[in-house]
Amino acid sequence: MEEKVRLLKNAKLFSRLKDSDIATIAEYSEFRDYDDDAVIFEEGTFGESLFIVKQGAVRIIKREEGKKDRDIARFIPGDLFGDLDLFEDSPRTATALAEEDTTLLIFPAPYIQFTELINKYPDIFARVLHVLLATVAGRIRSTNKLLSDKTQWIDDLRKQILYDKLTGLYNKSWLKEDFPLQLPSYGNNTTVLVLKPDNFKYINDTYGHSAGDRVLQIMSETLKNSTRKTDTVIRYRGDEFVVILPNTTTDDGLRIAENLRQKLYAINIKKVIMGDEFRTPWSIGVGTYPVHADDHNEIIKVTFDIMLSKRNSGGDGVKIAP
Repeated sequence: MEEKVRLLKNAKLFSRLKDSDIATIAEYSEFRDYDDDAVIFEEGTFGESLFIVKQGAVRIIKREEGKKDRDIARFIPGDLFGDLDLFEDSPRTATALAEEDTTLLIFPAPYIQFTELINKYPDIFARVLHVLLATVAGRIRSTNKLLSDKTQWIDDLRKQILYDKLTGLYNKSWLKEDFPLQLPSYGNNTTVLVLKPDNFKYINDTYGHSAGDRVLQIMSETLKNSTRKTDTVIRYRGDEFVVILPNTTTDDGLRIAENLRQKLYAINIKKVIMGDEFRTPWSIGVGTYPVHADDHNEIIKVTFDIMLSKRNSGGDGVKIAP
């Protein structure tokens, strides 16, 4: 119950409610776990609940027949979504997927009718609706302001789609949208690195997800500060990262990968975990386009698989694709 109350209090929609009101809402909420890539809701279904991300991440996508799925938004721990659909009692206009293993707080729980709660607690939901209307009005004002400056609007929209909120790095959508467009201009060889810390799950399980998030931010800052201006760093999913090295051979990519591995291992997260000195070994895969694959999707897959191969054989090192 305490965790439910904490998440609800931190959500803007419920933040102005009295503690007793939040406790009531928590009573009718429940946690639910979703595996990576699991469907949370489908476009066209009615919005019978809203969601707060406890851990993991959620992608909101638009599916169009004959076209690739289009990313609309991404939510990370603490974010609330689905509120408008719930209060409008209208079909959802997009699909929500878990981007990794994810836990959501759902209100109301699936077996409870929202209309029954409104009738039972009219005062509480009158206050919630007041906050929602103020939020929507604020969104409309912000949208009008953005539309008055088209360039800024496009830039902000692009950031929402292509950037990871937690780390500030590009997200997986960049690999789908921009990478194939830019790849032909990168030179004869483009080397890809896929990186994964070997013991990050231990950090999350032992010290909590807040500590894990801070460690991810430190790792991301190290990667950004240790790569060239021409390189692109992506948070691929969870604790996995991709680095794109334009105009770089496999041998040069191997040297860069080893340098990154050493710098990442040098990170001491003692202050984050409030404990003893703690280091993180890394498994890194190296693949070069078009040497190891002649397709933008395939080079990511090949390099990812070779990273997993290194990790499964003991980790803490760099391995080149066959």
